[in-house]
Amino acid sequence: MTHKSTRITTGRIESLLAAALFAALLVTAWGATQAAATTLLRMSLSQMAQAADTIVRGRCIGASTRWDAGSIWTFADVDLIETLKGSPPARIIVRLPGGRVGNLATHVDAAPSLRPGDEKILFLEKTRANDYAVTAWAEGAFRIGRNSRGEETVTQESSEIPIFDAVTRQFATQGIHNVPMSDFRQRLAGVLGPLPERAR
Repeated sequence: MTHKSTRITTGRIESLLAAALFAALLVTAWGATQAAATTLLRMSLSQMAQAADTIVRGRCIGASTRWDAGSIWTFADVDLIETLKGSPPARIIVRLPGGRVGNLATHVDAAPSLRPGDEKILFLEKTRANDYAVTAWAEGAFRIGRNSRGEETVTQESSEIPIFDAVTRQFATQGIHNVPMSDFRQRLAGVLGPLPERAR
């Protein structure tokens, strides 16, 4: 009888431990989900241009992913086509949060992306590691495309992400979207002064 009672008690303890472990895993998963959520504060083109050390038009020629300071980062090699602000070298490394190392992958909402072959305008800040980070994350990265007339266009990566506006105190999805390159350059020149006519 005593032996039977002990077995029942042990079974209940095991069930409770399993339930507690499951609950802990749920809390951990919930916490990880919450940590991955990102809230961006809307910055104007002028604010980003002032915050950036460097503004370039570049083409990603390769990327690698590794651990750095306890986090996974993607490091993109970018050949510069044109420098709009600053004096960077002809090839730079841009660090982007997230990526995959082995069987472990991390994704960070609102982080900019750079894949081999991508050509973008990037607002950048020099890091202590002597590479570059994108100013204001997805807000500081602009895809280059073409419209139906064959004209180059510029689209802000954050134009499809809800961003918090400090003035209205609301989230809104807006930003630079399919703007002709000539108009974008004119707006940027209004902030920085005359831009170079030719790629370097």
